[in-house]
Amino acid sequence: MTDNVTASDGRVIGARALKTRRRLLEATAKLLNENGALDLRVIDVTREVGSSPATFYQYFADVEEAILALADETTDEVETLRVYLSPEWDEEHGLHLASELVSGFMAYRDRNQAILRLRDLKAAENDQRFRAVRQKGYAGMMSDLTAKIESGKAAGRISLGINAYTAAAGVLAMLEQLSAYQTEFRRKTITREEMRDTIAAVVLHAVTGHD
Repeated sequence: MTDNVTASDGRVIGARALKTRRRLLEATAKLLNENGALDLRVIDVTREVGSSPATFYQYFADVEEAILALADETTDEVETLRVYLSPEWDEEHGLHLASELVSGFMAYRDRNQAILRLRDLKAAENDQRFRAVRQKGYAGMMSDLTAKIESGKAAGRISLGINAYTAAAGVLAMLEQLSAYQTEFRRKTITREEMRDTIAAVVLHAVTGHD
């Protein structure tokens, strides 16, 4: 997301500055993946790119603000998954589409594991900046899932007593937790494909009422 990106003083930055900002963000993401956030310092990020803390502070107030920017960028990745929610999940194509959604979501969480873990932790601690980014990231998926569940209720496949928004949030929460349980699944000799296919069947039934 580079539209109207601003420096720390509020100025909209140009193409050259955007490249510098990008290098700082990429270095932050690399160090998060390698070492975690606990001891990550501005000097570590700038040393990674051969720059100075003064340069970093032109774009971000602190490391946490850089992590927030990285979390915001993951929204674009989630939006691409909505292609699997756009078609109708009928009996012929529903399971395939649900499987593609689950597979894509697992890959998204894997690629951004360190950033999303911090985003979710900060959101759970009621940091309103990270809560807003998290809600923004899932707003489109939540809308699509809720609409599908409402359609299933209207067709008589899902109980009218089910609250569609709550059910959609439950499906999303289940998808979010998949990455956290992958190690445990492997210990039980459950393959990634088995995990994907099983969760896809559960999602399909929860969202449409189809088996």
